[in-house]
Amino acid sequence: MTHCTVTVTRDEDLWAAMIGGLPEGRFGGLDHVNFSDIREEVPEAIADLTDSAPEDFTITWRHELDGRDVTEELSHFIEVEERFHQVVEEHESGRSRALDAMREAGLSQRTMAGAVNLSHQRVQQSLNGLGGTARRGRKPGERTAV
Repeated sequence: MTHCTVTVTRDEDLWAAMIGGLPEGRFGGLDHVNFSDIREEVPEAIADLTDSAPEDFTITWRHELDGRDVTEELSHFIEVEERFHQVVEEHESGRSRALDAMREAGLSQRTMAGAVNLSHQRVQQSLNGLGGTARRGRKPGERTAV
């Protein structure tokens, strides 16, 4: 299994990702405007550069800013943010299912609103497909733009 070390730095207005551990003669350097793009695009680049699938290599991430190693702090934040998004998706999906069940049970929108900590207007929007997953044909947990 191939192991790569990706060092992320800030270079003027871009995030630079330097990929170490590639086969001899291959160079991996990528620039990104958005920090959030790095974790998605770098594994794809490594797969292309090594002619392999993402599950065929491991990555060690390093984050260096102005000569300071901030890997631990940024890695912790990234991990917590991923968990946060998972919980938000679970929350939205659960609320949508609860609203559907309460509607089927014949409760009023005001009563439902109190049960899920929303305004009755927001419950109406959600049930009409303007703000919830249940009526827009999305899968539970699928993210929406806010």
